[in-house]
Amino acid sequence: MTALVTPGDAERLRAPAGEYLVRLSGEHTGGSLAIVEYRFPPGALGAAPHIHHGHEEHFQILDGEVTFDLADGSVAIGAGGTVSVPRGVSHGFRNASADWARCLFILTPAGYENYFRDIHQALEKGRPLTPDHLNDLRAKYDTVPA
Repeated sequence: MTALVTPGDAERLRAPAGEYLVRLSGEHTGGSLAIVEYRFPPGALGAAPHIHHGHEEHFQILDGEVTFDLADGSVAIGAGGTVSVPRGVSHGFRNASADWARCLFILTPAGYENYFRDIHQALEKGRPLTPDHLNDLRAKYDTVPA
């Protein structure tokens, strides 16, 4: 199956700060990977430190600077930089800069893009996204593939 997604075809989703654009989903790739673009404002928390057991998460910084909170400490990565987080490794990220940031999440395998869809739906319904609610949403998609 060949997937062709033009720039205007990306699925636009609300985020707690900024927006997500689903560039490729598991439906496009047979479940092998998903690519989600995230654009977020200065001072915004992208995600508090957390661990994934069901997928790897790779970040490609497109614009601005993103600060990653990793086991070894915090590190700011600018445009052109990449961070790869294996399963089972704690990570979080934020925009600690004075400018907007934009990055790609490359999720292998696919499936976790549905978490961003759930966030969008909660925001559209006016439901507060508490840390417990976000953890519950994450848990839906954090299963180890068989």
